[in-house]
This record gives sequence, structure tokens and C-alpha cells, in this order.
Amino acid sequence: MIQHEIIPPFSQEWWLYNVVTVVLICAIILFCKNLTTQHKNNITHILAGLFLCKFIYMQFYHYTNNLWSLQESLPIHLCSFMWFLSIYFFITRKQWAFEMLLFIGMPGGIHSLLTPELTHGNTLIQKIDFFIGHGGLILSPFFGLYVLNMWPQKQAWIKSFFKLQFLVLIVALANYTLNSNYMYLAHPPIANNPLIPSDESFFGQWPYYILIFELAVLIHAFLINLPFLYKYKKS
Repeated sequence: MIQHEIIPPFSQEWWLYNVVTVVLICAIILFCKNLTTQHKNNITHILAGLFLCKFIYMQFYHYTNNLWSLQESLPIHLCSFMWFLSIYFFITRKQWAFEMLLFIGMPGGIHSLLTPELTHGNTLIQKIDFFIGHGGLILSPFFGLYVLNMWPQKQAWIKSFFKLQFLVLIVALANYTLNSNYMYLAHPPIANNPLIPSDESFFGQWPYYILIFELAVLIHAFLINLPFLYKYKKS
């Protein structure tokens, strides 16, 4: 099994990759915001194509460098699901896809950037892939909000949470079959994240730490929804 690596939070390398990622997200949003409708349509299809090409290239890279395995490389981590959902969203602009990205994908991407865990090694290309992959999960819903002028429905945050549970069930079955740890349902990640309980604590043991993860997802979705809720009440 490949040894997972972490980038220490607030290290020089951590700052470099995160600042570049945020700058690129802001630059894309600002550049696209005032484009014509036709140009926005073109950009969304270009982004979908780039996202798909990135996935295909990294799968090929892992395979040719003997890094690919059923236990590590299938696209069934939460962020991988959200990556494909981003592609689907850019092509179709479906409301439910936008809401899933906003309430589930975006907080997952943010936490991954804050506590990077590299699952296929720590080479330069792996680091670039990690920050592009998780930065894209932040770009997608913000693109929907500020470029496409989309807006979540009132109960979208809780509906998105329940939709996530179907993915959790599917991935849990895959982990059982493959003896894998997709979505970290078999054991917690090694990343230095305050949401991850200590191994020595009760809630650090399987399956109790999963309850902490679920609660954290629900709270994040609720907090993200607060500004929209205020807007609803004001209007």
C-alpha cells in the first residue's frame, strides 16, 4: 500500500500552494463574471473538459508509475464524486448538482486544502493535482453563484446531506468488498484536522468517528446556508 503523506498546515509549502489556489479561483471568477452568456456557456464546457482531462491524465500517470490500485485509486472518495459532479454541473447546470457542490463538495474541498493528505506520494505533480482537484470543488459552486447567478433552494442544505448518505452506503459496501478505505469509512485519515478525534478517545474509534464526520458535514451545510436563509427572510 502507498504511504500517505501530509503537508504540514501553515508551513511555507502549505502557504504557497493554498495562496496560488485561491488566487486562481478568484481570477477565474472575476474574469468570467461579466462575460456574455455565450462566452459563459463556452467557459463551462471548457472547464468540464479540463476537469475530465485532469482525471484521465492522473489515472494514466498512476497506472504507468505503478501507483494505481483498487484500494487507493478508484474515484469513489467524496472529493472524487464531487469532481465528477462538477463536470456534470458545468455541462448541465442542474440545480441539485450545484446545491450538492455548495453544501457538500465545497466544505470538503476547503478542509482538504487546510489539511492536505497526499494519497499517492508527494511528488510535485501529485501536489499540483491535489490542490487543483480540491480547489476545483471550491471553484464550481462559486462559479454557479457569481458567474451563472444560481441560488440554492430553501431546504437544499438538508436535502444535500441526505443525498450524501446514499454515497456513504455505496462506498461502505465497496470498502467491505475491496478491503479499502474510501471516504475514510474504515479508519480516519492521518491529516492533522481538529475534526478528527484522537485514536485514544472513544469517538476516535470505528465507527464512532464517522458520527463526528457526519455531524461536521451537517453543521457545515447549515452554516453555509445561513447567509441564504437571511436573504430569504429579508426578501
